[in-house]
Amino acid sequence: MKDRIQLAALLGNPGREYERTRHNIGFMLADLAAARLAPDGKWRDWKGLGLYLEFEAAGQKAYLLKPQTYMNLSGDAVRSFSAFYKIKPAAVLAAYDDLALPFGKLRLRMDGSAGSHNGMASVISALGPGLPRLRLGIGPRPAHIPGKNFVMSGFSKEEGARLADFLDRAYEAMKAAFEDGVVTAMNRYNYDGDKPVH
Repeated sequence: MKDRIQLAALLGNPGREYERTRHNIGFMLADLAAARLAPDGKWRDWKGLGLYLEFEAAGQKAYLLKPQTYMNLSGDAVRSFSAFYKIKPAAVLAAYDDLALPFGKLRLRMDGSAGSHNGMASVISALGPGLPRLRLGIGPRPAHIPGKNFVMSGFSKEEGARLADFLDRAYEAMKAAFEDGVVTAMNRYNYDGDKPVH
């Protein structure tokens, strides 16, 4: 299918201090996907810019990428990797945390703006528009907490209890984008109640 993705760029920050923060839900999804898609595989270094993993989806080579440049420079790793493997922007899916969505909601989109997310802004700046994305809801942000502080904080007890299920659904949505294409994945996973949302 023409809208299958070949590369999922999962955004986060390297370093133990960031591991369990809201801003790193992209890396959490990357690790879950790696364990399921390539259980015998190992993350490999990409020119000091990121870590990548190769696997097979729908009979073709596909890749996961975890930029190691820190969030605001995520586009450097994605541009370098996708250029080397000749992967077009339309076949790159960026997955990242999104304050505009409540915790547990996910949205697949064919394109759009970066909103307030600096990592996604970096990827769009590096690759240009027309980039599919998987937005992972971590909101709402309490009014008294600045956005930067909120995304760098850990999940609440209630969120922590739901996190595994959320990541599982996000993984299934991403896997569908690899195997069946973004539009099919959108129709299957973009739901509010019983109504599809695009």
